[in-house]
Amino acid sequence: MLDTKLLHFSVDDVIVSFKQLTETNPISIFEIPLFGYLKKMHEKYGVVVSCYCFYTCGDFTLSNATRLYKQEFENNSSWLKFSFHGYTGRENYEEQDLKMSQRQFQEVICNLKEIVGPSSLDSFARIHTFQASYDFVCFLAQNGDYSLKGLLSADDSRISYSLSKCDNAQLKLDGWFQSDGLALLKTTQRFDSLRPSSLKRLFVGGQVLLFTHEWIFYPQQDFKLAVRAKLIRLLMNIVFRFYKKENYYNVFPIEILKYKVNG
Repeated sequence: MLDTKLLHFSVDDVIVSFKQLTETNPISIFEIPLFGYLKKMHEKYGVVVSCYCFYTCGDFTLSNATRLYKQEFENNSSWLKFSFHGYTGRENYEEQDLKMSQRQFQEVICNLKEIVGPSSLDSFARIHTFQASYDFVCFLAQNGDYSLKGLLSADDSRISYSLSKCDNAQLKLDGWFQSDGLALLKTTQRFDSLRPSSLKRLFVGGQVLLFTHEWIFYPQQDFKLAVRAKLIRLLMNIVFRFYKKENYYNVFPIEILKYKVNG
């Protein structure tokens, strides 16, 4: 199993792209910077992508988002999927009232179903800051409308999703952990904090889960942020070029879970 070369890529905090799609009404979703860039990476490197979404951005919400591109999203669902990340980005799902957390999850998922179509929904999610109470995790596993198969856990030393220290250590050691009906997969690396000197540690085989954030695909007024975004995109291309050369399989998290379980 450790020699099985599997790669997953995801983008967190996705909401601005739906706002732009709604406001500009383009001919294709791929005229939107994020979706256009992801398509280029898919065509060039075979990358498959999960976009983990917020519900709101200022006055804009997913309920305001256009439904006119549902078919185009579904036509590309073999490599581009969407799921829950949070509501505004300010929630702490470990401490927040359970009913409010449930409502927010359902609002995101129900609207995504209408915007991108059921076939475009990912069976995994990454919750903002990797925080979720035990009861919320149980709800996510048992929700009748849309039951997740798993969550993507932290790429750093943080405790993920209310695990005990012992269970969190086991997750980091094995790369996955079964928790209350949901599988947790350890995230390997965020591109936002990757340094060129650290690239080698990503090139050792096995299963790799990488991610970044939506903001890097859009122009930044702050010079330092603009340079940082450009560097992150450059590193992404270097990494994905390597993985293509090394014949990695580009898959969604559910396929990585199958290898972890059945390996």
